[in-house]
Amino acid sequence: MKLDEENKIIYVRQSWLGDMAICPERARLGQVKPEFRTGSDATIIGTAVHAGIEQVLRGEAVAFEDMLQFVNNEYETLQDTNYTVTNIEQDKIPNYLEAMSLAFYNEILPNVKLGGEAEFFFRAPLNVNVEGYDIVLEGTMDYIDPDGNIWDWKTAKRVYNQKEKQKSAIQPTVYTTAVRNLGMADNPTFNYGVMVRQETPKSQILEVTRSAEHTKWLQHYVKGAVTTALKSGYQNEWLMNDSSALCSSQWCSYWSVCKGAFNLE
Repeated sequence: MKLDEENKIIYVRQSWLGDMAICPERARLGQVKPEFRTGSDATIIGTAVHAGIEQVLRGEAVAFEDMLQFVNNEYETLQDTNYTVTNIEQDKIPNYLEAMSLAFYNEILPNVKLGGEAEFFFRAPLNVNVEGYDIVLEGTMDYIDPDGNIWDWKTAKRVYNQKEKQKSAIQPTVYTTAVRNLGMADNPTFNYGVMVRQETPKSQILEVTRSAEHTKWLQHYVKGAVTTALKSGYQNEWLMNDSSALCSSQWCSYWSVCKGAFNLE
């Protein structure tokens, strides 16, 4: 959440809304302690694969070997950054990178309509006002095709649960709302292109549908989240959810200044 006091605009990203749903205090700390935000080995694996995909979609990598070279180069660069090591078997990462790249190139790419825009940055009005601020959705889509349909690339430990994503995923709602409100498509589809982190290629294309009613729900949801942030302020702690699977030193950048600061068994 970002305030533009001069123009009375609040910019909202789906990642912030996701953090609010996981743990409001995580969302607050993301605002007041951005220097604590770090990734993990899972994050840099995903970023490296994303880099290769982007080059394919931009026409810079035509053959699979070209894509894999971009992926490996990006991973080598990211290894020099500050990140958390999780339970991923480190010696298998090169095999994971190759398998996930193959999964995209051979299994997902043939289903993607080319000629669109990779890393599409957007700002779209949500058409709601909170406490005198107009709310604008902001973010970057991994890929939007020439018809306005959206793709998001995911590297994951396992395939996604269709029922769970259809019911609760906030990202498809934000992105399809943005496309509609920008006049780019009336009924855009949202597809997850999932590459499973294993040594043999495995992929999943998962479509999530979002209607105009989902946009109305998003407006309602954002009003509550933004109102809470504005009224609570950032000086004091917000509600904490330590029952989330992400509440750990491996998966939350703010663990050391939150639950991790207490001597708990």
